[in-house]
Amino acid sequence: MRREMVRLLAQRAMTENELAEALGLSDPSVGHHLKILAQSGFIRVVRKEAERHGILQKFYEPKALAHFVDPRAMPLEVERYFMPVSLERARGIVAALSIITGEPGQVSTEELEQFTKILASAIVEAAPKYLKRWKGDREELIIRIYRDALTRLLDKPNMLPEKVRHLLLKANQ
Repeated sequence: MRREMVRLLAQRAMTENELAEALGLSDPSVGHHLKILAQSGFIRVVRKEAERHGILQKFYEPKALAHFVDPRAMPLEVERYFMPVSLERARGIVAALSIITGEPGQVSTEELEQFTKILASAIVEAAPKYLKRWKGDREELIIRIYRDALTRLLDKPNMLPEKVRHLLLKANQ
């Protein structure tokens, strides 16, 4: 839920009430999550405006357009928390490569998990290039970082699981 809040706030600054409406949650529930996100340094108040009833509304935005997690720098139980999102990212890439190459893209669970970790590391290595200088849209930034990460993997194909390496190299031809 907090990831979705940060994603929504990256589109535009929003109030607690606007977020609650967008997410289908109660104001107190959203307030709880906003407090944790602010304490953790993920979001900030960018402005305050008084409503017509005199109630002060705070508008929140993220401190960064994107956050990437390096699985090499965390304990296994924390890495496993992020694994479902990372697996979806890797599945999407394998599926796209399969469409591009016209091959079935039959990658085992073990190979997909291995690719997931390698991809996450490549993304973390590609991201710093964009620190403090990106002025465009959040999704454009993330796509650019993913593209750079995949390009890095093309330069080191031997580190990839065999079936993923085959798809990536064939798609690049």
